[in-house]
Amino acid sequence: MDTAKGMRTFFWRTMALALLCAQACLSPQAAAQTIQISRLAVMPLAQGIPSPAPGRHVLDCRETELTSEGQVLNSGAGEIVTRCLQQALEKELPGRVAPQNETAGAGELLVYMKKTATLKAHALKFGAQVQASHVLVGTVQRYRQRKGTAYGADLPASVAFSVYLLDTAAGQIVWSAAFDKTQQSLAENLLDAPAFFKHGAKWLTVEELALVGAENVVKKLKNSLSGAGGK
Repeated sequence: MDTAKGMRTFFWRTMALALLCAQACLSPQAAAQTIQISRLAVMPLAQGIPSPAPGRHVLDCRETELTSEGQVLNSGAGEIVTRCLQQALEKELPGRVAPQNETAGAGELLVYMKKTATLKAHALKFGAQVQASHVLVGTVQRYRQRKGTAYGADLPASVAFSVYLLDTAAGQIVWSAAFDKTQQSLAENLLDAPAFFKHGAKWLTVEELALVGAENVVKKLKNSLSGAGGK
């Protein structure tokens, strides 16, 4: 009996120690994933993709080093996607997003950095200029308008962009997301039926699809923030 009792005691002590070790190992990781935003600024998105450079992150490139060769883009794509992100953020994170007129002023003041600094360095300077705890920076890789009408398109709209959230104090990327979508008909993809009907069972313009992408990305960001409801 004493042997059986001793074995049970040893088992439960071992289990308790294992649980404590697991918590100790998980806690730093959980803390590292916590994001607390007091003020967020959206820097105007750049356009294009980096010239081939193995292992080089896009934020380590200057904006002038991005190329649109082989990409479907127009000159205003970055501005439009930036506006869509600003709109979605103001809706989901009210009171924590720097106004667009303020960020536009900072963007004009720091326009020289497009040629002299990497996107990351530019974004950190931009964040300091508007006193933001975090900056959302990124690039638009594809922006194609539909050909046709809302109820009969020969070529659907297509949008692709990536965004990165920078902690301005730490100077590090703390979160990232991407959106890459070419609208499809029900005949092409039945799995896309909910989204197709959600948007009015019609062919979206590229501006409408960009807003869908911005809302999708911002909801992911909100879910990543610390506290219930992204607080």
